[in-house]
Amino acid sequence: MFTSLVYNSLKEIISLKKRSQIKDKYKWNFKDYFSSINEWEEEYKNYEKELETVKKYDGKLSNKKEILDCLKLLENISLKVDALYVYANCNSDVDVTNTIYQALLNKIETKLAEHSSLCSFIQPQLLKLDEEFLKNLILDKDFKGYTRILKDVLREKKHTLSQESENLLSLVSSFSGNFSQNHSNFENGDLKFRDIKDKNDKSLKMSNAQASIYIRSSDEVLRENAYKELHGAYGRYNNFLTSNYLGSVKKDIFFARARNFSSALESALFYEEIKPFVYENLIKNVENHLDLNQKYFSLKKKFLKLKTFKLSDIYYNPIKINNKYSYEEGFELVCKALSVLGDDYISYLNKMKNEQMIDVFPNENKRSGAYQTMATKRTPLVLTNFMGTFNDISTLAHELGHAMHSVYSDNAQSPFDASYTIFLAEIASTVNEILLNDYFTNNAKSKNEKIFYVNELLFEFYSTIFRQTMFADFESKIHKKAELNEELSSNVLNETYLELLKKYFGRKVKIFKEVRFEWSRIPHFYTAFYVYKYATGIISAINIVENLKNGIITINDYKKFLSSGCTDTPTELLKIVKVDYDTEKPFEVAFNFIKNKLKEFEKFIDNIK
Repeated sequence: MFTSLVYNSLKEIISLKKRSQIKDKYKWNFKDYFSSINEWEEEYKNYEKELETVKKYDGKLSNKKEILDCLKLLENISLKVDALYVYANCNSDVDVTNTIYQALLNKIETKLAEHSSLCSFIQPQLLKLDEEFLKNLILDKDFKGYTRILKDVLREKKHTLSQESENLLSLVSSFSGNFSQNHSNFENGDLKFRDIKDKNDKSLKMSNAQASIYIRSSDEVLRENAYKELHGAYGRYNNFLTSNYLGSVKKDIFFARARNFSSALESALFYEEIKPFVYENLIKNVENHLDLNQKYFSLKKKFLKLKTFKLSDIYYNPIKINNKYSYEEGFELVCKALSVLGDDYISYLNKMKNEQMIDVFPNENKRSGAYQTMATKRTPLVLTNFMGTFNDISTLAHELGHAMHSVYSDNAQSPFDASYTIFLAEIASTVNEILLNDYFTNNAKSKNEKIFYVNELLFEFYSTIFRQTMFADFESKIHKKAELNEELSSNVLNETYLELLKKYFGRKVKIFKEVRFEWSRIPHFYTAFYVYKYATGIISAINIVENLKNGIITINDYKKFLSSGCTDTPTELLKIVKVDYDTEKPFEVAFNFIKNKLKEFEKFIDNIK
């Protein structure tokens, strides 16, 4: 999905319509939310009143009736606040200058902070309950739909401290989360780039947004200079960025040890019920298949007819597909590509289009990129900035995948059991992308088109499996060094990252010295051990697509998985679609799929005249 990468730059050079000039059929209809701001305000008042009633349960959560009544009240309140927030947020996103919806959003966000405070007594009081009592509640049919909450309480008991210690950790939390904000403030305010030159020795201004355009240029000199400056700029602030990141690492370790975890990795994975083995096994298996990553670069070098393949050449694709599609054509192509998922799946997609659950086109002051959101027990809403390219169609398919995952889960589960974890969140969306890419490749009208589509998919494998795993490997290495009290400095971080670059890219790719600073560009590192989920997400998606094609699973198996919410651990739910992370099988299937795509790519470029 590359549309969002370049949209900020593109919107500067295209003429955008005003919101009022966009036809209604291409804009969100909020009929399943609120018909007017007055109706929103009325519901907000009801929400305020109900929220106040939560306080009556403070100190009383010791018997079955009070606990059940409290959970029912929480469920009812959550249904209201979800809808209030989504309505305000989405209306704000389609025109960020609209002060009316900005005010609504600020109002609900302020109330959410109070909401959190008013409900803060619930978990500590449930944590004090006897384990056997909690286990009996989980088995009690009256608590069906609330078992996820109770299971989480039971799991977290041994990692929950005394009230005094919890209060102390809360005080520490109030300032220990500033490392991510520091990075964001630096990147958006203090970071300065130097001008760069193209092949004609013309000076060009540099920024992060402009760099995303330059590194895709046909000008090899411009690509290289942009890539070097993109990373070199961060290197000029190496000491500050090192200090900031190591502070974040120490924070991770402090909270892990305070809560009786054996490591920061175990702590980060605990709350999604993922075993550290899954993380470590991912790194091991990707390392064992780095030859595929390096094969891609060798083929790309041949494809680009370069004497030396450099890191700066990775993003360039000389084949441009100028096909432009109307939104209706793009949507129809998505439906054709996803028709293998069954009539009910396609029927709901059409319902989303016809009932205006998709906000389609860019307009002045509309948020860039794309996303899907959904209030519990309401209809999904998808935002795109469709401009008619293949990547726009792929983005649409991706976001519709998120929507369908949410719809199936929401329809099958109680409000508290419907929300799936982030470990599972990118799977359905990526299944759609792979199916769409297959459809376009198989129906391409020329070899050049086939090469374009296969290269797009292979690039995604590189950027999502290999690159994100390299990031995960770096995080693991640095946290382990810190946990063992080994020396950590800017030099150690830079050299650790450089060695990983050499290992993942191999000897045939030229690595610039400036790229050793790349670790300091990655904002996700401030949410420790997060990025590995991108890799497992696409590996799981490949397995599902292959298992469907080969008859190993049925469409109903896949829909059962989509409908499962958080009713079990993520890895157990994936076993429904025969993706078992207790074994090596998911990696075997995924890397065999990539190997076949590489053969396909090689065959196509060998036949280029």
